[in-house]
Amino acid sequence: MQWKLKWTTLAILATFSAALAAGYGTNSPLTVFSPDGRLQAVFSTDDGGMRWSLLRDGKTLVKPSAMGFRFAIANDYDKDAAELAAMRVLGVRRSKADTTWETSLYRRGKVRDSYNELVVELEEVEARAARIEIGGMSVTKHPRRMDIVFRAYDEGIAFRYAFPRQTAFDGFQIKDELTEWRFEPDTLAWTTTYASEQNSHEAPFVRGPLAEIDGSRYVGMPVLVETRGATIALCEAALSNWAGLFYRAANRDGDTRLVASLSKIPPSHAATADVAVIATAPAASPWRVAIVGDDALDLIRKNDIIVNLNPPPDPSIDFSFVKPGASTWDWWVESNNSLSTELTLKLVDFAAEMGWPYHTIDGGWYGFARRPNHGPNVRLEPRKGFDLERIVAHAKEKGVGIWVWIHWMEIEDVGIEETFSRLEKWGVSGVKTDFLERQDQEIVNWCERVCRVAARHRIMVNFHGSFKSTGVERTWPNMITREAVLGNEANIFNRKNTPEHCATLPFTRFLLGPADFTPGGFCNIYSRDFAPQVAKGHRYGDETDHCPHWAEEMGTRAHSLAQCIQFDSPLMTLCDWPERYRGAAGIEALRRLPAAWKDTRPVAGRCGEFYAVVRETHDGRFYFAATTVRARTVDLPLDFLDDGEWKMTVYADDPARTPSDAKALSVSTRSVRKSGRESFALCDEGGTVAIFEPGNGVR
Repeated sequence: MQWKLKWTTLAILATFSAALAAGYGTNSPLTVFSPDGRLQAVFSTDDGGMRWSLLRDGKTLVKPSAMGFRFAIANDYDKDAAELAAMRVLGVRRSKADTTWETSLYRRGKVRDSYNELVVELEEVEARAARIEIGGMSVTKHPRRMDIVFRAYDEGIAFRYAFPRQTAFDGFQIKDELTEWRFEPDTLAWTTTYASEQNSHEAPFVRGPLAEIDGSRYVGMPVLVETRGATIALCEAALSNWAGLFYRAANRDGDTRLVASLSKIPPSHAATADVAVIATAPAASPWRVAIVGDDALDLIRKNDIIVNLNPPPDPSIDFSFVKPGASTWDWWVESNNSLSTELTLKLVDFAAEMGWPYHTIDGGWYGFARRPNHGPNVRLEPRKGFDLERIVAHAKEKGVGIWVWIHWMEIEDVGIEETFSRLEKWGVSGVKTDFLERQDQEIVNWCERVCRVAARHRIMVNFHGSFKSTGVERTWPNMITREAVLGNEANIFNRKNTPEHCATLPFTRFLLGPADFTPGGFCNIYSRDFAPQVAKGHRYGDETDHCPHWAEEMGTRAHSLAQCIQFDSPLMTLCDWPERYRGAAGIEALRRLPAAWKDTRPVAGRCGEFYAVVRETHDGRFYFAATTVRARTVDLPLDFLDDGEWKMTVYADDPARTPSDAKALSVSTRSVRKSGRESFALCDEGGTVAIFEPGNGVR
């Protein structure tokens, strides 16, 4: 199994029941500190409601902010119970944990999970246990109970709402979450916004004042807040059987506020209009997370908190079939205009040639005709003339697994169990399902059902057109990656996937978890000369190397190579075709490309400007990758290397040719030692990759 838990230390402290008798009044704040003592979460409750705040080194980063829920009420006598905000403390439990667990599917192989926990047991203030008469009937109104669980890490603070088993919450519907995040009025942030709850989380991140965000817009994750000498990434973790969260801007009382906005269940599916969550106690919300760092680069060192807040996988499920690796792909160059059995066999052969373990077949392989497969009721069978059986058999001989694209509504129409039963019979390794474009409770649960059934049939899953990552890949290792990113696909349609946008992603979207950006384009062009494929008069190209309509990628060849190392995705889908890869400068940097790492060490960077990172492979190599928007030099101490001589191969911008030709690349090799230091010159929209191998080869 890829996820292995090792317990190093676990200490559970005393439980304090009857908190009021112990001196906790309803107005007394409760505090939990991070293990290093720098971060502090504070909770209080009184007749005005519940509030939480976040401090670092004594400075308030998140001001006292509201908490609670608004419920859908079915009975007239319960109208006063619509809002759950004013609570009293019944008890307090404290504990701490310090564990490590191992994985071969992540940005590092060993992950430490160390935190202090505070559980506040609450009951609503109003006495609701009285018996009342309604229409001649005697009805007992029970007080509602809720716990708030805080976990304080050195990396950040997280909290969730939990509803223990009780009569008052034997079934309930949540309309709104009342959680707020209050900041100083001049606070700046990196944000991405959307006009509707229904979207695929594909938009650029923009820096600006929080106070200027349109309150009608849905703010996506993460939000990178810059305040009082710190940078905070706001996000959620462990999204399961709940509605996904957006934020909304709400500026009042002199503060800049973000408020929770739960995605609603489609009206035709909910018993009551405008409902986000339908649940029965016991139940728990996802974690509301604030990762805290000195700056955006520091956040990248600290985002293990997201996977740590997710439960480990079910030990009864065998996930040994899940293997990371790179994949060829057939769609990006010309949108599968020429998809055929023979083309697919060529791409499989190239994957084997490059040491990449997968090939991904995108849309157009199933249905009645050439391109009928964007919806249900199509017939999930290979279309006439497309020999999937031959392809899978040939790929198996080459040591290559096959991924197939399927519209999510087609899976639902055929049935999840039937779909994955067919795929297992056909010998498929993974499914790329697309166009979900929702994060309400129903679609969240649908995704979990897909992961569960797919695991039983030993099939991996890649969710496209889907909501952001919340770390559930720890619980479901076969959910190996997902999209929810403005990636190379955008180059077909618009100019949004700029080097500036790419320079935000390590600090924003990839902070949440893996994303199928599909990097690696070899038709490199500077942004000043770029035009999307559709602007050239035709969406499709052909298989000749001279086609003027082939998709292009902004930035230099070295910039493109570096993204294949910087961006996290255990399924690293590489976008270009053999005709443009084979024999091209830099292709050797992608041979045997790792897709998961033993360790990841950020070196330098600023959101929206540049990023440099060192990554260690599981077979004893190191990769250095840097990208930039504007020309700069990046220094790299080599103290991460072990003793002895190392061979360093550098793929860099060519100072003589790159300014006029984005495809130009300089390749050099030399010996280095850990006592050394290297400097790498990056041109505008450029990059560098350096590969370090011990001695004369890989040990």
